[in-house]
Parts: sequence; structure tokens; C-alpha cells
Amino acid sequence: MSYRFKKASLAAATAITGALLAAPASAQTVEELQKQINALQQQVNEMKTKQDQEGKKQSDSGSDLKVKWKGAPELSSKDGKFKMKVRGRLLMDYGNVSDNSGTVVDDTEFRAARLGVEGVVFKDVKYKFEIDFAGNEVTVQDAYLSWDLKPVSVDIGQYKTPNSLEEQTSSRYITFMERGSFTDAFSLARQTGIAVNYADNGLTFKAGLFQGNAGGGGEVNDRAYAARATYSTKFEDVLVHMGASIRYRELDEAGSVRYRQRPHNHQAGRYVNTGNFDADSDTFYGVELAGVMGPFSAQAEWAWQSASLIGSDDSATFNGGYVDLSYFITGESRSYKKGAFGRVKVANPVFEGGMGAWQVAVRYDTIDLSDDDLAILGGKQETFIVGVNWHLNDYARFMANYSSSDIEGGSDDGENIDAWGLRFQVDW
Repeated sequence: MSYRFKKASLAAATAITGALLAAPASAQTVEELQKQINALQQQVNEMKTKQDQEGKKQSDSGSDLKVKWKGAPELSSKDGKFKMKVRGRLLMDYGNVSDNSGTVVDDTEFRAARLGVEGVVFKDVKYKFEIDFAGNEVTVQDAYLSWDLKPVSVDIGQYKTPNSLEEQTSSRYITFMERGSFTDAFSLARQTGIAVNYADNGLTFKAGLFQGNAGGGGEVNDRAYAARATYSTKFEDVLVHMGASIRYRELDEAGSVRYRQRPHNHQAGRYVNTGNFDADSDTFYGVELAGVMGPFSAQAEWAWQSASLIGSDDSATFNGGYVDLSYFITGESRSYKKGAFGRVKVANPVFEGGMGAWQVAVRYDTIDLSDDDLAILGGKQETFIVGVNWHLNDYARFMANYSSSDIEGGSDDGENIDAWGLRFQVDW
């Protein structure tokens, strides 16, 4: 209670007391005295209301800050115009890979060690900046701003070209330790560019122009044009996703390109490899299909890569894809938003005494990097993968993968590779 309010209350009490003492001398009636008391009480109430309002204004102006925990604290203004959150992830892997010649790899690595920040400026401009320290190297990952004009937005900076469902799904949320073979073999990656997005009523569309990346370069011959469209809908309790994407890329002026891929462990060597050949551009086409029904999920993609040969009307063509099935034994479901899968909401986290979320999954994956007609014999790799994921809570999980890959054609024809992988992951 303020000094002014105390002083006013004391004056009112004195006035009431004085009125009571003076009543007999002035022959005031009881009714007149009651009127004076009521009037003074009304003044006291009005002063109290005014004092409360002033106190509320001071409180609001002095604490214009909200804190919300999303793995890490997200700071925001009360009006929502400004937000800021420190973000990051640690993906720590163990791998054991062996082929027909015996053990090839038995090692550990940080698959990702990222730290960054994201936020909002004046409500409609978003930003993200993240650096990866894995492999004793410092590389810029996402570094962009997004102007949100709902349902349209414009992205400027470095981010992934809009291709492939699994590539657009964060590594924090993919079902297996490694993405489908074609995403790496066909060099789907981050580039610097500008893109326009549309997302509304289950439909998404993104198209952009890209050139170079944060690591340098950016020559005209590194220019890429990419676009992706998706549509999702629900049939009762079944979510269905469909999509397609394309990327046209002008290759380095030296005219040399190469496509290659590992078995499904990042520490393994590459057993399918086209070697370098001369091409001035390549084009990627991809189609997507996925469905979620409660704890059950199915996902599939197929992609083609066509490289236009220098000094010839011919194009070398390669392809690859995967299909997988997954199931949450504990009843959770994969989340989905705007054309990509998201974070799993764990029903009974371990820290609350629950068993966390348990997911089992199987996948068939193939990549063919041979074009027999043009005598480019990179080889074909077929892989069967089994995975188990244990989500301790919404932000931490253990992953275990076993894969068996067979190589047909190329320099490693006839090889069989067994790969075991373990990962502990936490993000914030």
C-alpha cells in the first residue's frame, strides 16, 4: 500500500470520527450522519481502485518477459512480437561395419554437434542460425531469415533445397540413423538462396533459386532451381501425405561430376561410386508417399537423377528409393506438419516414472548408380534395415540400427556389408 493511499485512508477515518463526535452538538440526525459516512467510503473505494490500476501498470511495464521451456528456455515479449531461443543438438554414434574382407570399422563419432539460435523479430520476421562442430570442423548449417505473410512466406539465406520428404524432416525426427541412400548420393543439401513458400489447408509449395553456400563459392555454374509440392489429408484417423519435387543444377564449369554412397552407417566406406565423368548439368526428380494411423506409420520415396553429358545428346540416368514401416509399441504417433514429420510426444516419459516411447521399424533401401548403355558402372546397393528407437522423453532418445547391404556391379561387385549402429541423441 502506498504512502498516498495510507494518508487518504487516515484522513477519511479522521473525518468519520469527527462527524461522530460532532453529531450531538449539531443535532444531526442519524440519517445525515450515515450519508456522510457513505460518501467518505465511496471516496476511499475510488482511491483504492485507482491505486490498484497504477500498481498493475507499473508491474506490466517492469516485467515484459515470458519464459516457456521447449527443451531450452524460449524468451518472448508478452505481446508475442519478439522471441528468442538457444537451440542445439548432440548426436553421438557408435558404429561397427564389416564386409567380406573382415572388420572395416569399429569406432565412435559425433554425427552432429550443433549450437545456434532462432527467434522472431516484430512477429512476422523469423530467423535461424546454427553451427555444427562435428568432425573437429566448424560449418554453418541453417542461416536464414523468413518473412511470414501467412499463408505465404519468403526465405532468404542458407537452408536445404526443397526436395524429398526425408530430407525435409530434421535428423532429430527421422526413423533411422541415416536417411535414404539417394538423398546423399544425389547431393541434396543446403545452399544459399531465396525461396517462396505457401502452406494452407494441407497443401504446401516451395520454389527457389540457389547459388553457392556459406562455405564459399557461388559461381554461376553452381546455380540450382528447386521446387516441391505436397498435399496431406485425413481419412478418419488416417493421415495421408503425397508429394513430388524437382531440382535442376548447373554443374561446376570443370565439367566433372560424381555420385556415390555408403551402406547405412556414416563411418563406412563407399561401395557404389560412378567415379568422375563429364556433365554440365543434372536434374533430380522425386516422388513421396506416407501414411500415419495411430502408432503405425508407412513411408516411401523414389528418385531419379539425370546428368547431361558434355559433348553429347545423351544423359546418364540413376535411381534409388526406399520403403519402410514403423510402429510405436507404447502407443505414440509420429507428428506431422506442413509436409514433414516432427517431434514425437512421449506419453509416459522416463523422468516421470514411465517407460518412455518404444518404436520398431524396418526398411528396404536401394540405390543404382550404373548406366550400362553409357558404360558408367557405379554399382547397385540393396539394403535391409531393422531399427529400434527408445524415446526417454520428447527431447532425448536412443537408436539402434542393423543393416545388411549387397553390392551388385561396380568395383565392389559381390560385397556384403553388415553394419551395426548405436546413437544417443539430445536436442534443445
